[in-house]
Amino acid sequence: MKNLANFKIAVKTRECLVQAIYQMLINDESVSKVIHQFKDEHKAKKVDFKMFSLSLKSINKNKKKIESILTSLKITGSSIELIDKSILFFAINEMLFGNLDKPVAIDESLRLSKKFSSPDSYKFINVSLDKFLKTLN
Repeated sequence: MKNLANFKIAVKTRECLVQAIYQMLINDESVSKVIHQFKDEHKAKKVDFKMFSLSLKSINKNKKKIESILTSLKITGSSIELIDKSILFFAINEMLFGNLDKPVAIDESLRLSKKFSSPDSYKFINVSLDKFLKTLN
């Protein structure tokens, strides 16, 4: 694992972002409500709320496109844990509309999967994102 000490704020922001995506998916909450809640709850932590807000708004705006990509990859709601779906939402949004390079988005998704999901889910995330990358070429 790479030394992420130089990227503490970005790492913490992405961790909060995946948690926020999860919350939006499970509770069907509005983006503004989730952003406001996370700002209140995490104000003492070092989080880039501008990056957080922009990413969450982008994910919400592109939700249907991301869902259709997951469907085209044969990933359905019943076949995937919600946290893994949240991580895939983050990764696909970053690859299509974000500022992260594709390999960095994949590495970050694998790290997030190892932190938040089941022990072997990073393999599923890796295979899914690899399939997705092949559709872009």
